[in-house]
This record gives sequence, structure tokens and C-alpha cells, in this order.
Amino acid sequence: MKRRGPLLTLAAAAVLGMALLITNISKQEEPNKPAPAAQSQPAVAESAGPAPTAGDAPAAAAPFPAKQDYVDNEIATATGVITLSITIEGDKAIAYACDGNTIETWLKGSAVGGELSLANADNTSRLDGRLDGPDLAGTLFIGDKSWPYVAAPVAPPAGIYVNTVDGSRQSWIVAADGTVTGVQRGPGGVTSPAPALSPNGTAVVDGETVTAVQVSGGDVDVF
Repeated sequence: MKRRGPLLTLAAAAVLGMALLITNISKQEEPNKPAPAAQSQPAVAESAGPAPTAGDAPAAAAPFPAKQDYVDNEIATATGVITLSITIEGDKAIAYACDGNTIETWLKGSAVGGELSLANADNTSRLDGRLDGPDLAGTLFIGDKSWPYVAAPVAPPAGIYVNTVDGSRQSWIVAADGTVTGVQRGPGGVTSPAPALSPNGTAVVDGETVTAVQVSGGDVDVF
């Protein structure tokens, strides 16, 4: 009986050697592949959003003149027309509104930063406003009612006038066209139409001739 062990071992070794040789040859013939280049990513700039423009912020209110009077005699209400006059001096302002019959209110407050903020003595009436071109525009509040107004600048003798005698107060507004609207408040608080005010600033009260005084924004003790 023939022994095949050594012959089989030699044949297996030969086959293995041939396989290794073929593998080495195939590796030598395969060209070296370049390493994949790093893909360049487009630079992304950080965006801070659109640049703010002047329109993004509310416009600052225009400053008031150092001293100026304004009148609006066309504030329509359910019962008639209210006339309003505002006088500004420095950082203070006074306003008077009346219908020439029984409705009247005096208001005072500040004229600061281009904004008006006025109220009457018991805070039942208020007024706000700011310049709208040459005019003053805002809202007048009396009790639970309110009306927008646009008051135009006026020159003397237009403005607010007042006279007080024996506990009775007469108040008038003179418009740019010379129209006069006024209310008289008696000692008990009863209101009625004020006596006529003449162009020279005088009026007849209880049979006596009195001279009314024009009010400016700085007259903080007028009421």
C-alpha cells in the first residue's frame, strides 16, 4: 500500500504558494487610488438679519415751541361744539375747553419731550397731544366722553382769558378769527354763558366793567 500523505502535503503547499503569488501580482498591477479629497463646504456667513432702519423705531415727537397758543373751535359733540385752547410755556401747559353755555374744564400739566399730559383738579378731565406739523393734535377727555382735536397755532389777541371777582370766574377763548366762546362759573359752581368779551379784553360783570387777563402756560395758579 502506497503512502500519499507527503505527496498531498507538498501539493497543498504548492497550491497555497501559487495563490499567494497571484494575489501579490494582482496587488502590484492595481494602481494606487488617491485618497478622496476632502469636500470643501461653502462658507456660510452668519446673518444678523436686515440692518435696522429709521422706520423700525417710532419717530420721536417734535419739541414744542418755547411759548405758543393753539385753538380748535370745531370739536363737534352730540349737543353742540366745544372750543379748546392750549397755551404752552417752557415745559408747562394749560388748556381750557368750553361750549359757551354750561360745559367747561380747566386743565394743566406738562409739555415735555414733545408730549402733552394735562388734567383738571379732580382728574375727571384729561388731555394728551403732540405736534402734527405746526398744529397740536390729540384727544380731549371730559368725564366718560372723548373727542379728537387739532388745534392750530394762533397769535395774540387769540388765546385764553380769565377774570375772577367776588368768587365768580369768567373764562373765554378767543379764536384766530376773533370769535369768542366763554362760560361763567358762579360761587356755588353753577355755570352759564359768560358775558361778552370786547376786542379790548373788557367785559361787563354784574354791572361793572372788568378787564380780563390773558393766560399763559406758566400761570400754574390760574385754577
